[in-house]
Amino acid sequence: MRTIVLGLALLSALASAQDRDRTFYLTHTATNQQFMEVATAIRTITDIREISADADQKKVTIHATAPQIAMAEWLFNELDSPIAQPALPHEYRPPGTNDDVVRVFYLITAPTVQDFQEIATLIRTMTDIRRVFTYNGRNAMTVRGSDAQIALAEWLVKEIVPEPPSSSTHQYEMAGNDDLVRVLRLPHTATVQDFQKAATEIRQATKIQKVFTYNRLRTAAFRGTADQIALAEKLAMDLDRPSN
Repeated sequence: MRTIVLGLALLSALASAQDRDRTFYLTHTATNQQFMEVATAIRTITDIREISADADQKKVTIHATAPQIAMAEWLFNELDSPIAQPALPHEYRPPGTNDDVVRVFYLITAPTVQDFQEIATLIRTMTDIRRVFTYNGRNAMTVRGSDAQIALAEWLVKEIVPEPPSSSTHQYEMAGNDDLVRVLRLPHTATVQDFQKAATEIRQATKIQKVFTYNRLRTAAFRGTADQIALAEKLAMDLDRPSN
């Protein structure tokens, strides 16, 4: 009897691991580009290799495992919904995993595609999240990473996107290592060129490797040691003096 039970359990596990087909129809993508962005986001985040997209019928067909299909369905419902609700957490945790999180952030206050892309690149650079994809039509940034990476991404979104920023410290302590992430604003740099020059001087003087800027709000994020961050803050104060 025990052999029969174990055999049935093995067959059930094998059946659940078999690939299957699933088709999604995207009804809220206004253009072919938006349709392809959603299809690419699903493929990138879920690691599904077999996927076909029919822009004319707005149809995405995938051939994948049951867990991949479940994640793809969540992403489809998230990105193809008629109205985004940025204030709510948009998070998916694959069943059976301990440190694997998918999160969608809606950066609705970014006024242009360039602003949106700059913020997304800044977050990717600071967090080391490998799987990041942006959907310009909804200002939706989808990321997949560890709990620590997602927590930092969430802090950066709250720190950079609101105007004014939501915190007064502008500093984040990384879990599991000695790195700090510091957001500095240089509002008195008159032009983008002046701002970029100041950020470059700070990077060179501090030898901080992870630096990225958001031009419109003259905001720069730095990730380094406590000594590097302290020096970066001092230099930023020196370089951002109001003009007479």
